[in-house]
Amino acid sequence: MARERFDVLILGGGAAGCALAGRLSENPDRTVCLVEAGPDYGHLSEGRWPADILDPRWLALASHLWERDDPDDRSQARARILGGCSAHNACVVLEGAPADYDWGPEWSYESFVPYLKRAAETLQTHVLADEELTPWHRAFREAGGPDSIVHPVNIVEGVRWHSGFAYVDPARGRENLTILGDTLVDRVLLDDGRATGALAGGRELSADVVVVSAGAYGSPGILLRSGLDELPVGEGLIDHVGTSAGWEPTERLLEETAAHEAEHGLYMGQVTVAGRSRSCPPGVRDLFMFPALDIGPEISGAVFAMKPLSRGSVRLNSNDPTAPLAIDHGFLRDERDVDVLTEGFERLRELAVSEEVRRYAARELRPGLGVAAEKHVRATARGFFHPVATCAIGSVLDQQCRVLGFENLYVVDASAIPEIPSANTNLTTVALAERAAEWL
Repeated sequence: MARERFDVLILGGGAAGCALAGRLSENPDRTVCLVEAGPDYGHLSEGRWPADILDPRWLALASHLWERDDPDDRSQARARILGGCSAHNACVVLEGAPADYDWGPEWSYESFVPYLKRAAETLQTHVLADEELTPWHRAFREAGGPDSIVHPVNIVEGVRWHSGFAYVDPARGRENLTILGDTLVDRVLLDDGRATGALAGGRELSADVVVVSAGAYGSPGILLRSGLDELPVGEGLIDHVGTSAGWEPTERLLEETAAHEAEHGLYMGQVTVAGRSRSCPPGVRDLFMFPALDIGPEISGAVFAMKPLSRGSVRLNSNDPTAPLAIDHGFLRDERDVDVLTEGFERLRELAVSEEVRRYAARELRPGLGVAAEKHVRATARGFFHPVATCAIGSVLDQQCRVLGFENLYVVDASAIPEIPSANTNLTTVALAERAAEWL
């Protein structure tokens, strides 16, 4: 078995892992190895990246996916490619509320905001121009009034500007950075309170510092295969939980959408309408209404509870690293989430019959007006692809993302986030990597 040694070993090339590799390799005296289970298609300029990964208009959920424990459970979907889920997502770059970042003695919005800003700038975030909004999204923006958010996006010249393009491409020429694509991590090698490296793709990789960055599902999987079963690894899984409705498009929508597509193209998601349930905690908004436009055109809208109380888990089905993980989302396990989401679905229906939206939405196709909101919520609850907290700061990690009981083993990715932000999690995850890079 080949053995290689580095100063820092980063296990996982997703949103956080790419950001870490880019930042840590800025020091030419530090050797860094980034290990990714999926393919690395090289620098964007080489022209080898697949079209669905580059196209920011739609979620890229038809390729580069990990095998799922339940093939019908779409909420388990996660990307297996350099850039991770930032290469699949809707390019929405949102901060949480200030109260979302009170994670412990060393964490607050005030201490974290510089890293949120740095991450947003590196991802080349900007707000869409008004004329780029489709008629469907513009209608929801108008109906939502001051609660409407036109998405800041990481789209550069028509390309989904994922973490690999933003952080790794500028670093590819550095002699101190090694990228191992198509290399599956088995486990971390541990010896008397220290991490000495990892087994990955049939190679033994040694390092002074090991950082696990395989995401809210993958990172607990690696730690559990490494024998870390005395800590609550994999417990406390949280994802935004939601459901959706679909409507029949009116002739007006079909005509105006065709005209808009001819001039500007179409995007699946451009606007969010935020709201507060009757039980919303102070300082946040706990409901997101998310209108969507799909090829057809088909029109729909989803609503998500952004501060859910239910918890799930990630466990092993097998110690074989190729085996799918046992993912229990725990959606609606806490009945209070049912109440919040039901209230949100009723609000989504109200938006659909508002003066601004009803010009474009005819009858409700899914679930149909005869179906009660609570019944629909219980039958169709799903995730928002925003899992966090399975290796959380405060229970598995210390305040600087170091695994409790180990002096040189860290977890830096969405799994470290102890409480889910009331917004999309991509920016928070990249900002966490920005801050951790300073400690490392």
